[in-house]
Amino acid sequence: MSETQKQTDTAVDQMRVVRDRFNREIEATSVSGLLDRVHGHRYESPLLQRLAAKAVSKAEVSGNVRGDH
Repeated sequence: MSETQKQTDTAVDQMRVVRDRFNREIEATSVSGLLDRVHGHRYESPLLQRLAAKAVSKAEVSGNVRGDH
């Protein structure tokens, strides 16, 4: 296996570890907790900031802000 292939495998493995950790954290967080995180975070991208605001407002309107999973 070439050095480049080893580095690619390592990068892919690292991304999988990060993805799995995030998935576990998300699964362990309540809906209201996730919405608090999304609403409280200031994104650098205007598009991401608009999407976050839209997600929070839709959840509030639909009444999905509860303390359960």
